[in-house]
Formats: sequence, structure tokens, C-alpha cells
Amino acid sequence: MRLHSKYNATLHSAGGLTDEQRQTAEQKFLEVLEHALGGASAVRGAYVEWTAVRSMRAENPGGCRSSEELQAIARWEQAAEHATRAVFRQMQIAAQNAFFELEVWNSRTH
Repeated sequence: MRLHSKYNATLHSAGGLTDEQRQTAEQKFLEVLEHALGGASAVRGAYVEWTAVRSMRAENPGGCRSSEELQAIARWEQAAEHATRAVFRQMQIAAQNAFFELEVWNSRTH
């Protein structure tokens, strides 16, 4: 767990991995994300921004889409997809339905 960054990743639906392999994959995923987005605070910020935009869209599906909203979605989704593919390729993870989930917590509560 990466206490300094206030988030962690969990790999789901990747059967056949040991706990050590799963933890290594989760760590590598975060490292690739941090490199792609520019550091730990940028990962947290991009994720929080992405979830906020997705939440607003869910509440108002017919609303206007600003270029900032579209950029926030694209930035996170491209970085997460890149990190997932890089880790799966590097660690030879072939599970079709496997995915990483990021958990970000509020700095006031943790």
C-alpha cells in the first residue's frame, strides 16, 4: 500500500496469480500511471476529476459536454488503459476480464 499517495490499486479477475504476483502487478500499475500522468498527486487529481465528471454526466446525461470534461475523461481513461496494457504485457497476464480498480481516499479521513 502506498500511504504517501493516498490511493492504492487492486487487480480484479486475474485468476492464477499468487498474492505476490498480484501485489507486484498493482505496484507496477501505479508506477506506470504516475509516470504517464506526472506523479502521485497528478494521478489522484486525474482520478478525482474523472469520477466527478462521470458523476455529473450520470446525473445529467443530456447536458452539454465541455472540452474540459471530455479532456478529463480522456486523460484518465487513456492513462489507465496504457498502464493496464503495459503491466499485463510485462507480467504476461492473459486474463480477459482482469482490470485494476483505483481506490482514492479523502485526506481528511485518512
